Amino acid sequence: MRIAVCTGSFDPPTLGHMDIFIRAAGLFDMVYIAVLTSPSKKPAFTADERCGLLTEAARAEGLSNVHTEAYSGLAVDFARKKGASAIIRGIRNGGDLEYERSMEGANKFLRPDIETVYFLARPELEFISSSAVKEMASYGKDIDGLVPDAIKNKIAERLIER
Repeated sequence: MRIAVCTGSFDPPTLGHMDIFIRAAGLFDMVYIAVLTSPSKKPAFTADERCGLLTEAARAEGLSNVHTEAYSGLAVDFARKKGASAIIRGIRNGGDLEYERSMEGANKFLRPDIETVYFLARPELEFISSSAVKEMASYGKDIDGLVPDAIKNKIAERLIER
């Protein structure tokens, strides 16, 4: 069985994230979306809430081989625990690539048997980030076309509250 993990904070999940999950689900038998729990960050959604949002969005897309789980620690340790042979990373721009390449080097040092697989963002999605969604919503702007329809209202309500 080909297993991959896709790690991140996903606060909130965006259409860019979903595009990566959909593409990964087509290449791997099982994809774990590993939602980072980091006490140093101040997320808009708890890890459990983000897992719930991601699960709901994945089900709406018919992704039966995608599962979500909260985790803390190193991505390679989560990948090893799940029996994954790959870590999936999305790349929006050159800055992302530079950062992800250094992370790949560290991961390879720790776990040479786990590959990093990069997905380039589709041009129409490359400007979308969780930070941009949070900022737009905090000013009352419509986030339609930025986040999955299945969870858009839940995301908008929370972000407008903040």
